[in-house]
Amino acid sequence: MTEPKPIYLATADLVTLADALVAVLERETALVRAMQIAEIAPLQAEKSQLTQRFKKALAAFEAADPATLAGSARTRWLAAGQRLAAAAMANERALRVGRAATERLVAAIVTAVRQSRRHSAGYAPRRAALGEPSVAGLAIDHRL
Repeated sequence: MTEPKPIYLATADLVTLADALVAVLERETALVRAMQIAEIAPLQAEKSQLTQRFKKALAAFEAADPATLAGSARTRWLAAGQRLAAAAMANERALRVGRAATERLVAAIVTAVRQSRRHSAGYAPRRAALGEPSVAGLAIDHRL
């Protein structure tokens, strides 16, 4: 079993990873708000990798006895945690709103397609009644 890192090293790792995660979350949030959905996919791998690394760094931080953290290291960790929490909440809200907007758009498209299919099911417009043909005018050419 490896010995835990000293608290200041664990804190530095955690702050660095938190800042990187904040940057990715803010980029993703901006893309969602700009409805540039296709550009979000490449960020997912980076976000996932950073999240996994952050979890490991957090485990190392907790193993290094966070109660002993003091001074500027404590201040940096608290500030990084607050930035990360704010970025995560803003990201979650933007994703929720973007998802709801996308679902409404898809529902509107489905409704429009269904309505257009109802009206194009036959050879004649739906309002035309089949039955006795009516002749408005007739001309017969008797020259043959």
